[in-house]
Order: sequence, then C-alpha cells, then structure tokens
Amino acid sequence: MTEIGPIVFQAPEWLLAVLLVPVLGVLGLLWWRRAGRAAAAYADPRLVDVRSPRWSRNAQLLGGLLGLLAITALAVGAARPSVDVTREEERGTVILAIDTSLSMRKDDLQPSRLVAASDAAKRLLGEAPDSTAIGLVNFADRARTLVTPTVERAVVAAALDDLPEPREGTALGDAVATSLSLLSGAGVLEEIPANSQDSPARIVLLTDGARTLGLEPSAAAARAQAVQVPVFTILVGDDPPHPRFGDPRETLALLATQTGGTYTQTTDDADLARVFEDIGKTLTPVQRLRELTVWLVAAALGLLSLAGLVLALGRPRQAAWKIRGVDTPGAA
Repeated sequence: MTEIGPIVFQAPEWLLAVLLVPVLGVLGLLWWRRAGRAAAAYADPRLVDVRSPRWSRNAQLLGGLLGLLAITALAVGAARPSVDVTREEERGTVILAIDTSLSMRKDDLQPSRLVAASDAAKRLLGEAPDSTAIGLVNFADRARTLVTPTVERAVVAAALDDLPEPREGTALGDAVATSLSLLSGAGVLEEIPANSQDSPARIVLLTDGARTLGLEPSAAAARAQAVQVPVFTILVGDDPPHPRFGDPRETLALLATQTGGTYTQTTDDADLARVFEDIGKTLTPVQRLRELTVWLVAAALGLLSLAGLVLALGRPRQAAWKIRGVDTPGAA
C-alpha cells in the first residue's frame, strides 16, 4: 500500500521569486498601455488609426499572461516541490561478520578456512532477496566495518575478495556489537518487533573459534536479544575445545539459540538459504520524496512555447493604420 502525503519544498527560499511575478505583470501592463498611448500621440485617431487591431492587442495580453505563468512555474520548480510517498516494502538487512584471525589460515578446508568462509559468504549473497541490504564486518583482535549495508552485491563481493590480513585474536562479542551498530545506523532497529522471527535484520557470523578477547558472547547475545535480532552462527573448521576459552561449538550454539538464530557447522547452500527463509516477509514502511520539478519545468517550456505562438499569430499582417476617408493605395 502506498500513502501519498502533502507536497513539501526542498528549497523553499525560491518561492520568494513568485512574489516578483505580480510586479512583472504590473510593469508589463503599464508598458503595454504606454506604448498604445505613445503611438496615438503622433496622430489624430480620427484621421490616422495607428493602434493595433483589437484581436492583436488581446493576443499580446494573452501571450504576456502565459509568459508570467511560465515564470511562476519555473520559480516553483526551483523550490524543488516533492510529494512525500510512503510505501510498504519487503525490506531486510543482513550483516555478515567474518573471522579473520590467524587460525583461519588453516588448510583443513581447502584452500583455507578463510577462503572457504569467504566463498560461503559469496554464496549467501546469491541467496539473499534483491531488496535485502547486506553489510560486512571482519573481526580478529577487534571488529571493523568493511561495508555498510547496501543492495549492491558487487561492492560486498569485492570486499570479500580483499579481506584484511589475518591477525591474532577472536573478538567474537565485538563482532556482534559492531553488527548491531551497523543495523542501528541503517535505521533497521527503529521499531523492535515482538519476536526475532519478525525482525527485518539478521547477523551471520562465520568463525572457527571461541571468543579470546573483547566483549563476552553472552553479553553480545543479550544486546541482540534486546532488539530481537537473530544471530546465525556458522562454525568453519573442527578445532577441539580450547583449555582456556572453551568449546567453540557451545559458544556459537548458545549465541544462536539465545537470539533466535541457528547454529551450523556446515556451509552448504541449504544452511545458507535458511538465513533468508523468513527475512523480507515483514512489511517495512519506506519513505521517499518524489520530486515534481521536471513536470514544472516541462509545463514552463510548454507555456513559453504557447506564448510565442500566440504572439506570432497575433502580430498584424499589414500596416495597422489607415487615413480615415482616404482609400489605401491600389484601391479601385
């Protein structure tokens, strides 16, 4: 459903130019009347009628009026009038958070875990609906934003081909927090749904390990849960539990379960498609301004053309004056 609001002006200062139109009209009318009186002053209208025919004078008035209307249309067009159009669209935003820690160099997945994760992320781009905006975050010792949410898939794919060099550390919780900040900046979190299944936002986390520094995953999960954003976690690789940082399977499963997402240890297309099973099914009001300037410029050009045509047709075809009582040359 589309709702059309009132007309708004993006450059309202140009509307002041409309005030000049009446001034131009009065000046033009005074000039037109003075021109007629000046012509009559050189001859006695009882003997020599130097005035233009009535139909010609009417054409001059009509042409001038059309010209003033054209100037008005241009002035209003310069103010950039726009219609506030709000349309409900199927919208969604997904943040891909990809691990670039040193352990992602391991080659148990060919040619490496990082390349495998990047390829999975690219396939995920193909699974996303066209209207879904996708952002990209990488994380190692800290989380970094690589791409803000966009519907341009080529931009995200290019960033995946140029991921930063692996660094030591896995700031898992920071990755979730940075992703939530991106979603908030994109305006996706302005209205919090009743549950995570109705959320127009998703976070997809691709990593091979548990958190080693930064924000605790449980704290990050609580933040995502508060705004009903599900986190889908994908474990890349099969490392055993770490004696200090625990089992990455448990960490990622808890993060997904607590937020309403899913946890998987594979990266096949079916698992990736699951991320988008219900995304985009929530209708989101999208506000746009539809500018009307081009129509006003077209109207102004049309009025100017019509004014020129009227003035051309109203121009006398022969001398407008004659001596009363005297036949014109060539008369019988």
